[in-house]
Amino acid sequence: MQAALVTNNQDRNSSVEAYSLTPPRMQTETERLLSVHPPKGEGRFAAYRIRGTSEFSDIARSVETEVFRRFFGNSPNDLLASYGAYDAYSQFLLVVDRETKQPAGSMRVIENSHMGLKSLNDIREAPLELSPQSVLDYHGIADLDGCWDVGTLAVRKAYRGEDHVVGTMLYSLFIDSAMEAGIQHMVCILDGHAYRQLTDMLAMPFETIAGTHPFEYLGAKGTRACYVRVPNIRPSVAKYMERLEHSEPQKLAALRPCLTRVISTEGLPPIVDVK
Repeated sequence: MQAALVTNNQDRNSSVEAYSLTPPRMQTETERLLSVHPPKGEGRFAAYRIRGTSEFSDIARSVETEVFRRFFGNSPNDLLASYGAYDAYSQFLLVVDRETKQPAGSMRVIENSHMGLKSLNDIREAPLELSPQSVLDYHGIADLDGCWDVGTLAVRKAYRGEDHVVGTMLYSLFIDSAMEAGIQHMVCILDGHAYRQLTDMLAMPFETIAGTHPFEYLGAKGTRACYVRVPNIRPSVAKYMERLEHSEPQKLAALRPCLTRVISTEGLPPIVDVK
């Protein structure tokens, strides 16, 4: 069970300090991460999969805070209140810029535990008021051990305008990690911009959970509770590329780097696991 992954670091991570490293401290900790756990492969970026109970997971949590504060006004205390109870059952995919020794972006993946999945717990409340069992029944999920919850995806400002490299890299690293772990299902709560990017630009086959409508969540309007079957993601993106090749070759030329990163592991940095 996921609960077996809890260590004595749980109390330290479930604190406001874990969500509030300053930029200089983030760089110092990232330099230490690169030294203690050397990256694999070549290229500008390194990839890490960090347990939420690791001392290095504070880097990813502080990236979350930096990005969520900018977009939604969330403070470290807000993030702690929302995610702290799930820290011990989270793993973070972290992309690091090896040239600047800075964290570029992170994704929080929440695994099933006695806490359940955050997204499903949140939509128990108004306005959706859906029970986890009703979600499982609607989407044909046998049990939550085969389902992951993407709690956050955060790309720092300096890395958002570079052809979506960091964001699409995180999506692909997530797919690889999920398939490696035998995970078939994913749930998440997406703001309107992220939903459009994933479904319109990248053609990922997300659907709203149980056919629900957009709602307001953590200060973001137009938010959707979403579900996707993980093994269907890459085939859906590949089919989209085939359609564009025949109907809109210019659009495909513009999107090809992003779409290729999602469907292929070629060029992705190997993941370094940090416990």
